[in-house]
Amino acid sequence: MSNKGLDIGTNMLVAAFVGENDSIKYKMQRDAFYTIAPKSQVNERSIRTSLEKRGSNFIINGEGNFVVVGEDALEIAIERNDIAKRPLRKGVLSPREKDSLPMLKLIIESLIGKGVEGDKVVYSVPARPVDGNFDIVYHTEMMKAYLGGMGYEAYPINEAFAISLSELLDDELTGICLSYGAGMTNIAVVHQGDPLVEFSLTRAGDYIDESVGTALDVSPSLIQLEKEAGVDLMNPKDKIGEAISVYYSTLINYTMRNISFELEKRKKDLPIFRKAVPVVVSGGLTLAEGFVKKFEICLSQLPFPIAVKEVRRAADPMRAVAGGALLASQL
Repeated sequence: MSNKGLDIGTNMLVAAFVGENDSIKYKMQRDAFYTIAPKSQVNERSIRTSLEKRGSNFIINGEGNFVVVGEDALEIAIERNDIAKRPLRKGVLSPREKDSLPMLKLIIESLIGKGVEGDKVVYSVPARPVDGNFDIVYHTEMMKAYLGGMGYEAYPINEAFAISLSELLDDELTGICLSYGAGMTNIAVVHQGDPLVEFSLTRAGDYIDESVGTALDVSPSLIQLEKEAGVDLMNPKDKIGEAISVYYSTLINYTMRNISFELEKRKKDLPIFRKAVPVVVSGGLTLAEGFVKKFEICLSQLPFPIAVKEVRRAADPMRAVAGGALLASQL
């Protein structure tokens, strides 16, 4: 019997599990797929040979096309001056994109494998967005059914609340957690282990990639790789870096103004905090040098309804959700 935590992100999936000597181990896989259509039978064999030599993870769909998933999907797309697709859009699986489910299944299975009786997995789900009109029920239930079919007892957990289990144990499980992902920004206000307010916003990393890509007339996938290679938001080194910094500021301002407005609107749902609370920012976007500084500048200019003790980045922003989900599976 074993427990696992699974962060089902728009851009990256992360699994957490207990390894040898009770240490926590992680596995990551990019949430992407790219379709290659053979031009002939000979071409089909040559593509298969090439993908196998490359070690790519792929399936062949009903039309006889190769569908590469994971990291290689993004790399091959860029090599071909094209764009890789994702099974998830804005953090959820859409009932209108049923063809995406097999891709997502393949990626998940490569991370956690099949379960046996008694195995449990807690998987992340986004909160309902306050600036978008779509539901998370279909996504939540489809993931639960699929993970159950793999042999697991599956339970959902809000993405931002999972971060609190990773990051707020020394703060009496009290504070504000923000998860800046690719498709969405998730927010949870937690008081003594109880997530009293949870919601999400539909702008996150993809907004930056698409905005910079449009402004500079380059592929959003290239902007994504540029971000992941490391950028200094306070001292950008080139034109792409400058544009990325500008849209980071735009995104942080958008999310923080909406969060401030939403918390003010829900003031009756908020507890009376005895003291100022920490704000924890997490997710791939927060890895950029200067993110916390930009966040603090924005926060200082807002009439924020909760007294903030400090702003800090999660100890491991890419793994905080999966780690919190693993902890939840053991409670």
